[in-house]
Amino acid sequence: MKSKPSEVADDSMQLGMSPSQFMRQLRPEYYSDTSDRSAYVLDGPTLSFHLDTITDRNQTQGFELFCRKLCERAICPNLRPQTGPEGGGDSKVDSETYPVSDEISQTYIGDVKAAGERWAFAFSAKKTWADKVRKDVKGIIDTGRKYDRIICVTSRPARSKDRARLEDELLDTCGVSVTIQDRSWIAKEIIENDRKDIAFNYLGVGQEITDRLRLGPADYSRTQQLEDAEAALSNPEAFTGLEVQRASEALIAAKLSRGLERARTDTDGRFLRAIRFAKDGGTFRQQLEARYEYLWTAIWWYDDLALANESYDDLADFARAMMDFG
Repeated sequence: MKSKPSEVADDSMQLGMSPSQFMRQLRPEYYSDTSDRSAYVLDGPTLSFHLDTITDRNQTQGFELFCRKLCERAICPNLRPQTGPEGGGDSKVDSETYPVSDEISQTYIGDVKAAGERWAFAFSAKKTWADKVRKDVKGIIDTGRKYDRIICVTSRPARSKDRARLEDELLDTCGVSVTIQDRSWIAKEIIENDRKDIAFNYLGVGQEITDRLRLGPADYSRTQQLEDAEAALSNPEAFTGLEVQRASEALIAAKLSRGLERARTDTDGRFLRAIRFAKDGGTFRQQLEARYEYLWTAIWWYDDLALANESYDDLADFARAMMDFG
């Protein structure tokens, strides 16, 4: 028996194909059958230039909306917009989390801590990003509202060493954890994590390819099933006393997302949610299957052998423990 996931994928490497290409040829039914996909085209330099010239185009309010939409997708979905013609300004937040129940937060594809804590968000395109962060944090603290975490997003590039130093300084002076996300984080989330639609829709940068979408029959069925699964999982009362069924439904949703070839961040989030639900009331077999499918997807969809190898020993130990328990 081959002991490492990288060895499992050796056959495809020897044929000059990546694991995902090999599996796509071997089992095409596992993958999306949709052709002429609608897509957004945007490269890093174009996005960087657009972010660098936000203030020149007087697009700061659009940038704040863009940041909120990006944070909802990349960090936590429970953000409320700040009301008023000028948004948050220097004396209040640009957005903040609102509380949700534990039952709803467990369905999140993101950081579940945001459901029970109060987080403040500040967005800025000013060139003097460090001074603006200090001013925003001071204004948020001066409101007297107790926040567990403050997240500042700037359109400007910031060296990691400078960001870390400022975060430590603000933690010491204000007693609140502050996270600074700069242009490199925005670029990673938009370009690498395939969220170009947010940049196109809210910043007007990039290009939409409007080829007619021909949804394949398998994808049509998967889409309907995924919508039904997500609707059920988002209802806190749907699985009351049925935690085993909830774990199964969450894993099904993750597999459907994988088959539709949704963005990796969305599919990974669904698998992590399935693992979380399996731990919370699921069976040992469900826990093992959710972990196994997560790593299997990393290899055969995303060619991520590093993640699979790093997690393999933990998975093997868990499987042995399950057999010993059984």
